[in-house]
Amino acid sequence: MKRKYINIIILILIVLVFTLEYYLITSYIERMFKFTAIEVKNEIKDNEIKEFKIYLIQNFIFIFLQSIGMLFCLNIGFLYFKVKSSLKKIFNLVLLSLISVIVYQFLIIVLVKLKNWTFTMGSINSMSEKLSLENYISSEKTVPWIKLSLTSINLEQLIIILILGIGIHKLMNINYKKAFIITSKTYGLGILLWFVFAMVMEMNFN
Repeated sequence: MKRKYINIIILILIVLVFTLEYYLITSYIERMFKFTAIEVKNEIKDNEIKEFKIYLIQNFIFIFLQSIGMLFCLNIGFLYFKVKSSLKKIFNLVLLSLISVIVYQFLIIVLVKLKNWTFTMGSINSMSEKLSLENYISSEKTVPWIKLSLTSINLEQLIIILILGIGIHKLMNINYKKAFIITSKTYGLGILLWFVFAMVMEMNFN
């Protein structure tokens, strides 16, 4: 299959997984409140949809910023490791890494269902927190900017590292060991930059 078709499929699947979440939220409310007054049901539904839209916007902004950062870091990494590449191949790698978004969001859906939680934005946010590094490392003594950084480091980041490692091996014809070394150092640079960004934001708001 041509690379461009794979990229299109990835983007379509991202849209579909968020659409599925939207459907599950609205259908749950319809079932749960079918005997409730229409005004009350619509108010609850509108609130959930509003929260979902905010969640969606936040995710797409983060995906965009993460992709730009990854494009930048991979360029630096390939120059440093003297790996012959092209902007097109790096762009394909970044798009390939978006599979992590699909896997992560689908995993949230599956886990919410397995735990028999009500399918609402509250459940999605709670499951996201459980899959976040902040949930396991953060404490009361942790400084705010580190907390802000840790909220964005979760299972999805580990999936990205795995996909980038495999992608670099396949697209750049590099052995797995070197591919994962390049991945850890280049993507590690991206995470470090995110920590710096979070620290600057925290200092500015305080």
